[in-house]
Amino acid sequence: MRTPDKPPAGTGRAGVTRRSVGTVLLTGLTLVACARAPQPITEGKPSAGAVNPYAGGVSYPWRDRVDIAPAGSNPYADGTRYPWTGPVGSANLGRLASTDNFLSDLDWTSAKNAWGPIEKDRSNGEQGPADGKPLTIGGQVYAKGLGVHAGSEVQYTLGGYCTTFTAQVGIDDEVGNLGSVNFQLWNGAIKLYDSYDSGVLRGSDSARAVSVNISGVQTLRLVVTDGGDNIDYDHADWGDAKVSCESSSPPAGETQLSDLGWQSASNGWGPVERNQSNGEQGAGDGKPLTIGGQVYAKGLGVHAGSVVQYTLGANCTTFTAQVGLDDEVGNLGSVNFQLYSGNSTQPFYDSGVRRGSDSAKAVSVNVSGVQTLRLVVTDSGDNIDYDHADWGDAKVTCGNVPSGFGTVLDYKDMTAQPYGVSEAQGVALNNQLYVFGGFDVLKGFTPTSRAYRYDLAQNIWTMLAAMPAGGVTNAGITTDGRFIYYAGGNTPDSSGNGQVFGSRRVYRYDPFSDSYSRLPDLPADLGAGQLQQVGGKLHSFGGLDATRTIDLASHHVLSLTEANATWTPAAPLPQPRNNLGSAVLNGKIYAIGGQTGIDAGLVTHSSVYAYDPGTDAWSTLSSLPFGRGHISNSTFVMAGRVVVVGGETGHVVPVSDVSAYDPVTNSWQALTPLPERRASAVAAATDNQHIYITSGINPAAQFQAGGWQASLR
Repeated sequence: MRTPDKPPAGTGRAGVTRRSVGTVLLTGLTLVACARAPQPITEGKPSAGAVNPYAGGVSYPWRDRVDIAPAGSNPYADGTRYPWTGPVGSANLGRLASTDNFLSDLDWTSAKNAWGPIEKDRSNGEQGPADGKPLTIGGQVYAKGLGVHAGSEVQYTLGGYCTTFTAQVGIDDEVGNLGSVNFQLWNGAIKLYDSYDSGVLRGSDSARAVSVNISGVQTLRLVVTDGGDNIDYDHADWGDAKVSCESSSPPAGETQLSDLGWQSASNGWGPVERNQSNGEQGAGDGKPLTIGGQVYAKGLGVHAGSVVQYTLGANCTTFTAQVGLDDEVGNLGSVNFQLYSGNSTQPFYDSGVRRGSDSAKAVSVNVSGVQTLRLVVTDSGDNIDYDHADWGDAKVTCGNVPSGFGTVLDYKDMTAQPYGVSEAQGVALNNQLYVFGGFDVLKGFTPTSRAYRYDLAQNIWTMLAAMPAGGVTNAGITTDGRFIYYAGGNTPDSSGNGQVFGSRRVYRYDPFSDSYSRLPDLPADLGAGQLQQVGGKLHSFGGLDATRTIDLASHHVLSLTEANATWTPAAPLPQPRNNLGSAVLNGKIYAIGGQTGIDAGLVTHSSVYAYDPGTDAWSTLSSLPFGRGHISNSTFVMAGRVVVVGGETGHVVPVSDVSAYDPVTNSWQALTPLPERRASAVAAATDNQHIYITSGINPAAQFQAGGWQASLR
């Protein structure tokens, strides 16, 4: 839109708001409509004495989203909005199964009709809205579809992500045997389908099946013409009209989001645009993406409130973009850019308020383990006026390297933690390494509450808020890309000089506010178990009971999205164990190695299992090269593999081995070993090339503060 650097003069109504044309016509023609209400139709002819409502060329034209506000006026006046929802693609990776989208469930880009509004899931009826009947052609009723009247045109933005259009078309039974129409499908100026090729459809005809390939179609237009005579009684039904669509998962390497099919999308003002600004309410009406004078050839142009969702399949490591308000709105508008993982209700990235006067803000976020990435733009708490937002140069870097996975790790020392620590909890998030609690050199074998964050870019450790309940060790830990969660573990006793074995407490740590909050307790006290997040749910499994005499196979799940959720049982581990490793890859939870028993009586195990949340079942995979325990915080995903760093084969018998599991070949591969044997360390990958290893215990049973940065080649 042509927008000045300050709000346009005048705040009164300007332009035509959504459905305003239909509203004005209905207001002015109410008496005419009442006087000409058609009588019931019998045997294909008007009833005796019935008045032909079309006599004299009467029509009630209606249109939606086709008017542009005059230059200099406020297009948002009186709360005008043009919300849009795009088709939903399949979220299945590998073999994409088509997902059907009924057009009546989607928002059209524009629409017009010759006799009252277009109706969703009912016939056209008369000139008023929602006055139709069930869609019926030749006695067959269709629960879904569009009821229109020649001449009609409905336009949908598909973005090239859909493959097939299907429908049952014909004249609705509400006009008997009257009427004659043609149904057409268009892609721009290219006609994809014309029912006239098989003859004009009349009121006496049964439904005609339509199935058309729409692969690559950006904008689909559904057109109904009058069949070459006039529009009298041309009540036409697009029965069961739907499109089958697919979302695409990113290949290995760097991929622009505008080159991928989204899983779903919605927008506050017309459709989401690829490689151009949001523009107005029409499709493809934007300009080059421009923030602060900087033009971006690739990206997404959206309008608050907007949500665009992509399937990553826990296969990507980094999301980057340049975000801001597009220059087409000058200094106006104010938005927040946010990133969410799956169904999480809390963002793992928030840009803060960005205004039209701001330059682009660089975004670089770790998305390791994220199954579904949601790009959200909000109105920053005021309104959506002029909130034209750009995800400039938005792209993801992904793993799943099909071949040639490197085996050589080059190590160099990384900055040591402030204190030596072992059996801490740790996780990587947003290019930061977080380490919580454990045993440290200041407290010995009493859990500490100290927690630290390592900034990879600045190479420094920062102390975080102290952990509640005096700290913890041997807890399970995970992240959903926004928060960090930990559950169970051993806590300090009341004297502060010993430990209580097993806990049922569950906490959520917020990196933004540096604060902890309590979540519902586990069903029972446990320690040395594992915690993973997948699909918006926490999974706690394995460990030891509070007596440390019983190894656990139990498995419980907590929804992070349902109100008042509690832990519910799920399929137990095939074998009980504690101090095991785990990771999430391609939507499955991997449980790796571990031990039964403790201290001098422990026995390490090499077995590996994968849990499928969809089937609630574990499957057996290729075992580790040898049994290993104390790998709870040094097992992670990197470049489509599960990597295990260090661990121990017996009580205080650490190893230097680094092993990588390939789910494609179901096999393990040895990588360059650590410079020193290390167990109970914290290790994590921040992308497909770099690993950070810190803390743990060495062969002399000493708590370690130092570690290494390893680069894969």
